[in-house]
Amino acid sequence: MIMIVGAQHDDILYFETVMSNKKQEIVLDKYTLTIGTIFNQSVLLVHDVKTNYLSSALTLYLIEKYFIILILVVGRCVAYNQDINPSEIAISKHAIAGDVDQVNEDNVKMAQIPGFPQVFDCNDDVIGYLVNAFEKRTLSSLKIANYVSTNTDYHSYNQIKQIREFDHIIGFESNVVFDSNTAGIAMVAQLRKVPFVAVKVVERYVDEKSDIDTYLTAIKKYTDIGKAIVTCIGDIGRNEIITGEGV
Repeated sequence: MIMIVGAQHDDILYFETVMSNKKQEIVLDKYTLTIGTIFNQSVLLVHDVKTNYLSSALTLYLIEKYFIILILVVGRCVAYNQDINPSEIAISKHAIAGDVDQVNEDNVKMAQIPGFPQVFDCNDDVIGYLVNAFEKRTLSSLKIANYVSTNTDYHSYNQIKQIREFDHIIGFESNVVFDSNTAGIAMVAQLRKVPFVAVKVVERYVDEKSDIDTYLTAIKKYTDIGKAIVTCIGDIGRNEIITGEGV
């Protein structure tokens, strides 16, 4: 089963509209899952996953309850500087937990969760299928991005001064975006050996505030994200590049 995770309902709405054999379940008395098929692949949709705290706990629960073979994280993100721009699609190459600092307590690097790598790598095969799908089905501009994921909704450079050195963010030099739920998923995906990739539209730059205009502009790209992911799901099914846990 492929799991698609969003921070809000709008993030996964496209997939609901194209899904067949839909049914809904409530888990943990709080979270609504939509389960069905896309191109004969079983797909699970979940939304309202807004923070890394929640995404790690809920993802672990869902991986244990269902046979999850791939996790895709969708929605909006924020660009660090102008090498990646609003309305571009950021496909994650790496993810890092930007608000973790255990350097003085353990033999780890900045942003490294003890017992885990500092940087979580995304699945190259899935990235390749996504890039091909975007190029085939959309006109959207793509960037392969480094996701710095924290529990904070950033809206100023002052908020990131602890992880900023010159123009680098925790060692990343370019194509840096921020979000609030990918690192929790990455940690669990690493633990359970499930591939993951984040596919989000850049809403704004980090020193800009979110408003209704930036939001409405960003979600215009949700159809392109949906088309590309649906195509990717079909390609994955035909080529059987992912077969289950441990891949």
